[in-house]
Amino acid sequence: MGVHTKNGKHATTFLLNIPDLVEVVSNWDKTIRGHLPDHFAWFAPLSRETGLFDSTIQNTGNYRDSRARKDLKEWLDRVGLPYHSPHKFRHGNAVYSIKQSQDVADLKAVSQNLMHANLSITDGVYGVLSSQDVGEKIANLGGKVAAGQVSQVELLDNLINIAMQIKQNSGT
Repeated sequence: MGVHTKNGKHATTFLLNIPDLVEVVSNWDKTIRGHLPDHFAWFAPLSRETGLFDSTIQNTGNYRDSRARKDLKEWLDRVGLPYHSPHKFRHGNAVYSIKQSQDVADLKAVSQNLMHANLSITDGVYGVLSSQDVGEKIANLGGKVAAGQVSQVELLDNLINIAMQIKQNSGT
């Protein structure tokens, strides 16, 4: 009852280390693994009425993705949350992951976790910054001083001191 992806891709997906998320997924995993043989896909049949695992469902059907979207909408409505498509959840996860990344290796790991062929796909789809993010990033660029480097203020002070010394030494 597996999942079909674009271009027949398959990979192990890793979860972000967000304790509440990991707890929910771990509990779900224990439930599913208690009902399904080891060789079955992790995505299990869910009851349309309850949203819980339903071992009586044997056939996924040809339109499993549209059924899952409808069920998700119904479940979110029941608990008073706005509907977001499964891809919106993927998008939110990707953007959050990118924002947590510290270097290119982190970005590459995020890209591979999303099963993208290369980092430029991840950047093009999920790496677009909001206007607020751009403003904050640009505003902070001028204030950063790398280890062992002189700040802009110190550099200006040094230049003024050098100019004053040259002026004193030249007698003018």
